[in-house]
Amino acid sequence: MLTFGAIPGHDPSGDVLGTAEMAEGLGFDSVWVGDHLLWYVPSPDPAAILGALAARTQRARLGTAVYLAALRGPVAVAKMAATLDHLSGGRFVLGVGIGGENPAEFAAAGVPLSRRSRRLDETLEVCRLLWRGDGPVTYAGRELRLEDVRFDLPPLTPGGPPVWVGGRAPRSLARAGRLGDGWLAFVVTPERFAEGWATVRRHAQDAGRDPEALTPGLQLWCNLADSDEEARALLAPQIEAMYRTPYERFARYTICGTPETWLARVHEFAAAGVRHFNLVFAGGDVRVQMARFATEVMPLLTEE
Repeated sequence: MLTFGAIPGHDPSGDVLGTAEMAEGLGFDSVWVGDHLLWYVPSPDPAAILGALAARTQRARLGTAVYLAALRGPVAVAKMAATLDHLSGGRFVLGVGIGGENPAEFAAAGVPLSRRSRRLDETLEVCRLLWRGDGPVTYAGRELRLEDVRFDLPPLTPGGPPVWVGGRAPRSLARAGRLGDGWLAFVVTPERFAEGWATVRRHAQDAGRDPEALTPGLQLWCNLADSDEEARALLAPQIEAMYRTPYERFARYTICGTPETWLARVHEFAAAGVRHFNLVFAGGDVRVQMARFATEVMPLLTEE
């Protein structure tokens, strides 16, 4: 079964909460918020946004896609996630990634860019220990150290909220298999997704974990319009403003076009193993696109 999440932050109305409510009403499985401390465009704090969304939604899962956890202290990450787990009634998903596209935010946070990957691994290990709630935690890693820390907010979800690991690099794939409950790929072709998912599953097996318990997910920038040409014209400037890269370099990682184009593209990724899609609608009227997707595309995919 395929599921679909929406990332509402690119709605030109600026009403993120209202767009998220609309996504839930349209049948999207989940609503997600991105994260940057410093970026080329305004990037609100995801914990604050998701706290508000927990009060404005009832059914949809709420997640970070992805949270740059290495930029924060591990106890603070664990507390943020546990708080959102409580506020949402157990609907929160902690999506994490190493980032690195903007070195300035790592410098501002005092985190060496070269150590972010190991720091993220250790942060997730510490979070799992704190969320267990079975006594004080002492941890001695290469990046992080804790001494007799007693966590004061046991999560509502036993063992803590699910963790989805973003990324496509070898260490990210290993992290997803060893420490994640899901893999959230980004900027990959169907072929690369299939290869990455096989690697994630292998790492899970090597760690003594059941790979069938992990969710294979994909995050995609997208636009739905009356023609493929119109969709590209609307989406291209949004991507170029966000990532400071020519759209031509990004195009093969998007879903962009008519409902017929969408169906073909989703089927390509589903055949490669994707079971959850995070959709970053951008360019033009985002709410209209969400509604068209929910009425013209989603029913044909979720019934398969």
